[in-house]
Amino acid sequence: MTHLGDLFIDEPTTWGSRGDPWLWRELGDRFAGVELPARRGSLAAAIRRAAADAIGAPLTSPNPDSVFVERFAHGGMSSGMVSLAWWRDTGLPVLLERAGFSGDAVRLRVTHEHDWVAVRDLRLRNAAENPIAYGATFETTLGMTEDDWRLRARRGTAADSTSVVAVAEDGRLLGMMAGQSAAEGDVLLTGVYVEPDARGPVLGVADELLGEVLAWASMHGDRMRLWVDAGRGGTPARSFYARNGFHASGARRPLQDAFSGEQLEMVRGTAV
Repeated sequence: MTHLGDLFIDEPTTWGSRGDPWLWRELGDRFAGVELPARRGSLAAAIRRAAADAIGAPLTSPNPDSVFVERFAHGGMSSGMVSLAWWRDTGLPVLLERAGFSGDAVRLRVTHEHDWVAVRDLRLRNAAENPIAYGATFETTLGMTEDDWRLRARRGTAADSTSVVAVAEDGRLLGMMAGQSAAEGDVLLTGVYVEPDARGPVLGVADELLGEVLAWASMHGDRMRLWVDAGRGGTPARSFYARNGFHASGARRPLQDAFSGEQLEMVRGTAV
């Protein structure tokens, strides 16, 4: 297969809801002639963003678990309903496997308040490895209260934010990204971290997480922005964001929490 649309030629024999085959066909048409991405994460991100654009909800949307799309309504019970659960658990993995990637190696979901311990542990490892990237020292992070962590975990189900985690087959959290509505209709990307053994193109965790947060962001603003370390230590992060369509806006600010140096702002549009 050389084109992304080729993945959709053979339809599955079972679906979650009556609207699923119509979304499948629409995505196949949309991706006809589009070169198949060479990276697992890039492929997953492209499908996630296109699906969200088509149905008006990211696949990790916590509520509802199915969405109604009027143009997919062709009669019958559940007509026009698209099952987000089916796309997350079956549709997307099938497409990834057809492209030669592992479909079940990584699953994405939003965080809930009960995830606060796992979120805390992930962020502590983040702060221990790279406190500048995290934005706080390990000591500051360690001093945060249970209420602080519960608040951060609840961002996955809030109206003005999202918090998405990548989960391995054994249930371990591999990485996390969050998006928050900001001033002037922008969306701010925050809380970016991927475990060392999950980095790189094999699993594509960072690319897929960013694709899902961008899918959410497209419904909450026209532009996503972020702050990244302007020093040598921020070179890999800046390269990752540049590869995903971000560019430096020219804005800079000093690092906080007793760090020396600067952060620079990078921005990109949220449209697919």
